Amino acid sequence: MVFQRACVAFLSLGLIASASAQTHAQTHASTKQAAKIPGTVHRAPAAKGAPTKKTVSKKTPAKKPGARSVAATTTSRTVRGRVATVAPVSYATREATMAHITESLASVRVGIENPDALQPFFDQLKQLESDPKSSEVRILQFGDSHTAADMFTGALRTLFQTKFGDGGAGYSYPGYPFAGYRIHGTHRAQSVGWTVTGTHFRDLGDGMLGMGGVSLSTVHAGDWISLDADATSVEVQYLVQPGGGNIEIYDGDTLLTSVSTDGETAAGHYDAQVAAGPHHFEVRTISSAPVRLFGLVTEQPAGVTYEAIGLNGAEAGVILKWNEPLADDLMSQRNLSLIVLAYGTNEASDSNWSEESYAAMFRTLIERLRKQAPKAAILVLGPADRELRQGRSRRAAWVPYDGIDRIIRAQRAVCRQMGCAYWDERARMGGFGTMREWVSVGWGQGDHTHFTGEGYNELAASLFSDIVQQYNRYEGNPAIAAGEAK
Repeated sequence: MVFQRACVAFLSLGLIASASAQTHAQTHASTKQAAKIPGTVHRAPAAKGAPTKKTVSKKTPAKKPGARSVAATTTSRTVRGRVATVAPVSYATREATMAHITESLASVRVGIENPDALQPFFDQLKQLESDPKSSEVRILQFGDSHTAADMFTGALRTLFQTKFGDGGAGYSYPGYPFAGYRIHGTHRAQSVGWTVTGTHFRDLGDGMLGMGGVSLSTVHAGDWISLDADATSVEVQYLVQPGGGNIEIYDGDTLLTSVSTDGETAAGHYDAQVAAGPHHFEVRTISSAPVRLFGLVTEQPAGVTYEAIGLNGAEAGVILKWNEPLADDLMSQRNLSLIVLAYGTNEASDSNWSEESYAAMFRTLIERLRKQAPKAAILVLGPADRELRQGRSRRAAWVPYDGIDRIIRAQRAVCRQMGCAYWDERARMGGFGTMREWVSVGWGQGDHTHFTGEGYNELAASLFSDIVQQYNRYEGNPAIAAGEAK
């Protein structure tokens, strides 16, 4: 754990620096011109469009959860402009609370459930570890705001790449599609003429949003997006569409290619090898015609990527609303080793989901992901503990939220049925009602739902430790890991 904590502590400084440097529109100085190496333009089979007639069901307001009592001596303070009661914390209490959390994070009684489901992933890690230049092991995490911030995923990226080799940043959204978006180790910017689709879940347009659920569109010449990253290869994902415009792709001042996006509706992607080192990639529109971008991929020749597709407020079911043929093609050519699903926080407070309906949706989602990435193992991360504020003014109090229970039960049951690994994040935190402890020691934010950078780092170190523990057991004797499934 000392090694892991050192890695994530170092990462915290990098994340803070990255966040402060990120702005919506920023002028970049081009990096040193890289050698031009020819690339290839690919087009997938035609995709079927989404139905034009759509109905949107209105969600009923979320019901107030039942409260379970958690005894504590309380005082009042202001949280985001509103008064709520929280427990006062002395130094001795903080130290005791920290010790209790640390013990929970390291407990051998909590870990990866059904770890044998990760064997295909472990096979690829073992091959990479035996020959560090042999292959790329790609991990892709889908999730909500816990993923979108790239604090948790950024820490995991550092840990995996430190142990198994740096495979690069992998997939990222084009440009800067929403406030706060970042992928640690990269820098991005865009012109002001783009329209973002996919971040407002009640209006996903035609659903043609690529593999990440977000697109940037324009009809103007002269718009651009940029990405700074270390890489030896780059891929640009876009929509081929009737009447589509032309784009130019640059590496620094070097024009890599000009691409026409005109054609029968399909997913398109341009791939190129580039010289090793830092790069400033740009995609520029050069005609007044529709252009839609889905994402960029930057990689190194071998190692691990830990890629993050996270949207604030997202529920797992939103993936099923993305155009399937487009997503199928782009996902299948990524050749993923592990898919991580990190949802549940938002579904827990959505009264439209029963345990049964959520389980049915989750099964459908896993079936689709298995079709898109048949060689990938699947790991599901359960939702974290959280609290909601009840009452008004100085009588307001934080109450542990038990609406998460039905989501955890549904996810766990589906994972057992469909051969997926499961990690109970709430249990790893310490169980029901422990978010209050995380807030009291500075590892949870004032909304009692999200974590601070240090809190995300601690959770990432714990998950990485649990995965590596199972990998080490598998590496020594595959039957051991399979036989110890919980």
